[in-house]
Amino acid sequence: MFGLLVMLLGAVLIVRQRFRPGMAIAGSSGGPAGGRSEGRRGSSLVTAASAEAPVIDPAVPGFVAGDCRVEEAEEKAEGEAEVDVPRLGTSETDAGETGVADPEGAAVASSSAALMVSGFVAAPGKAKAEVLGVPRLSYAGAEVSFGRAEAADLFALLSTSREGVSTEGVIDTLWPGDGERGGRLLESAVRQLNQVMRQASGLAVGVKFVVKARQRRQLVAAYFDVDYWRFEDAFVRAGTAKEEPARVAALHEMLALYRGPLLAGRDDLWVLPLRQAAQRQAVDAAERLAELVRVSDPDRALDVLRLAVERIDPHSEMLWCQLMTIQGELGRTSAVRRSFGLLKERLAEIDATPSSEVRRVCERFLC
Repeated sequence: MFGLLVMLLGAVLIVRQRFRPGMAIAGSSGGPAGGRSEGRRGSSLVTAASAEAPVIDPAVPGFVAGDCRVEEAEEKAEGEAEVDVPRLGTSETDAGETGVADPEGAAVASSSAALMVSGFVAAPGKAKAEVLGVPRLSYAGAEVSFGRAEAADLFALLSTSREGVSTEGVIDTLWPGDGERGGRLLESAVRQLNQVMRQASGLAVGVKFVVKARQRRQLVAAYFDVDYWRFEDAFVRAGTAKEEPARVAALHEMLALYRGPLLAGRDDLWVLPLRQAAQRQAVDAAERLAELVRVSDPDRALDVLRLAVERIDPHSEMLWCQLMTIQGELGRTSAVRRSFGLLKERLAEIDATPSSEVRRVCERFLC
């Protein structure tokens, strides 16, 4: 009896071993009926599956190849990649944080896609200088950094003026009260900036990226493409263009360039008035662009205003009023209510409350 039990147990183990998942080798002689032809077909399927399988970055913490949490990792990565992309809702109940409804879905998204993409492409052969938002300087895609603080300070100051700044103005702005030492810091900053840019660009030793012209220190425009300079040019065009399409294009460019506050992260006193002026220009651009397109494309106008209250000035009652007015005229009362609630939250951050004008706009559509 005992011998019979042993034989039965052995037979069970053999069967389990033969049919264990993952143990069959494509093309082996021990395959199922059909022999080698099915084996080769199985081999090609295994190869194809391997080629199509998602590659998981081994550097992602908490995940290893073959982990059963692959889908979770992919969903997490997709979510992180979309954090900074403003989302356009598909209904009033799914309209994003500001309550902007988007009944046209992808069609509306495509009409304003360029507004959601910040920055610009630098002209060939020029360094890309982004100072609207966190300052970034790069050349041919490689980041450029300065070894000394005075060089970074000088570049920040000169990037805000295409015409440059007088020698005395640079010293009084960056190193006030330092006298002769301020002059030495300026010369050291110029040398450092020129040296760093020569290394980044590979240009000859004699090339100068910062020059002194008419007693003013300035960046050489032939070597730098600065987003703030483009922003100012677009602002001028928006105010002087005679045709509406040209004005729309200029306003659109201003909003695409505005990544955030001018020289974000710097708390220098000289930056503040320039930063406030740039923000006012961006707010004005959003208001004007929304007004120009609201009749022909109200959803695009809402996209513009949504971008403005998220990226430019979350405390601007003028922008919020315009946003709620268009929402109300489209019959989206739930969106108006949410926008008003969000405005109250934003104003509470600076210890303020909505004005009577804002309340009248809201009551106009909710009463």
